[in-house]
Parts: sequence; C-alpha cells; structure tokens
Amino acid sequence: MSELTWMPILMYHRIVEQEPPVDPDRICTSVGRLADHLDLLAAHDFAAVPLELACRPPEHGEGRRFAITFDDGYEETLRLAQPVLEARSLPATVFVVSSMIGGNATWNDEPRPLLTRTQLLDLHASGMFIGSHGRNHRRLSTLEPPAIQDEVQGSREELEQLLGVAVRFIAYPHHDLDARVAAAAASAGYAGAAGGRAGRHERYNLHRIDAGRMSTRELLLHASGLHRWARRQPMARAVRRAAVRFF
Repeated sequence: MSELTWMPILMYHRIVEQEPPVDPDRICTSVGRLADHLDLLAAHDFAAVPLELACRPPEHGEGRRFAITFDDGYEETLRLAQPVLEARSLPATVFVVSSMIGGNATWNDEPRPLLTRTQLLDLHASGMFIGSHGRNHRRLSTLEPPAIQDEVQGSREELEQLLGVAVRFIAYPHHDLDARVAAAAASAGYAGAAGGRAGRHERYNLHRIDAGRMSTRELLLHASGLHRWARRQPMARAVRRAAVRFF
C-alpha cells in the first residue's frame, strides 16, 4: 500500500457539557472546546471535508483540508456534538461498535451509554457518516483470523443492514492493528481505515490527531503538520531515545 498525502483527521470520543475534573479515560471534550477547535481551523482557512477525501491527494487549488471523527458512538454525539457541526455545516464520521448499539461502553473505567438504534438512524439522517468500530471493541491484532474477520466484516454487515447504505470506513478499536488486520479491512470492502499515529500513514492506517483535550494552540500546531514534521526529524528521535535512557 502506497503512502498517502497526509491531511489532519481529528479524533474525539465523548462530547460533554463540562469536562469533569477527573477523566480517567481522557475521552471527554466539552462542547465549548469542540466549537473553539472548529472555529479556529475555519479562521485559518481549513475546510472540513468527508473522510473519504483523506484517501486521495488534494486537487489543484483545493486549499487546506481536515476531517472530523468521533469514536465509540456515545449518546452525546447526537445530543451535543451534532448541533455544533450542523450550525457550521461540517461533515463528520462517527465510528460505532455494532453489537453494542444501545448498550454501554464497557471498555472504559466509567461505562457510558452508547447511541440506540433510533438515535443512530437520526444521526445518519442528519448527514453524519457512520463507520464501523468493530463488533465488540476488541484489540484486533490479538485475535485469530476468523475472529478478525467477524469483527471487521461482521460489523460492516450489521451496520449496513441497519442503515441501508454502504459503510465505507472502519476505525480500529484502541488504534490496534497489524498487517493481518489491515488486510482484513481491505478484504471486507472498506474504502479506508482510521488508526492512531503509529506505523505508516496509508489507506488502511489513516493517521489521526487525538484532539479531545488539546488547547487551540496545540491543535493548530498539529493540524498545520509542524508537529508531525518535527517528530520525524533525526534530532527529535535522538532526544526521545535519550529521554527513555535517562528516565
């Protein structure tokens, strides 16, 4: 798989009214922070685009692009995140754990309600793109091939049956993948897959920015690509290696 031209893909999880003083899973983003992020990028001439466009290079004169994603499918996505996006006419993708729709996010220290079938259909009807986050939020690289296929292909089939449209993308739970998992995503017919920032940025491992708790200054640094560039420099790698040895 050839490396793609990188563009910033923002990753969020829970959107809440106010960020709690204790957030053991570090997944809570306030409505205000989300709005500030999106308004900042707009002020710096970034245009939000569907995740699909991350799989092709920008066209001539297209300008700065970014995509918005939400993992897990918490019920607040419809109640709190969707109005922020709708007010700005911004596209986004929500990755849903297909066998746990209407249940709770049991993989967190603090289980939280997930979207119900009705809420998910309402979210889809509002214009949100729906993607897969596996069937059971498992670490896919730890599974045998039949279980990987069940998680990757089975989740796509379940969501397509519910939504009545093609599900084009998957986000790997825990950002966990290996070559077998990426191959399974391709074989299942996904157009692409979202990861974290490990490995090479490519169609079945689209790198994302964990934006949930970032300040606007941090976000701009990452969205501009400067942070990504700095991490790849020899000096930055040497400093990280020295820090590991020292501490």
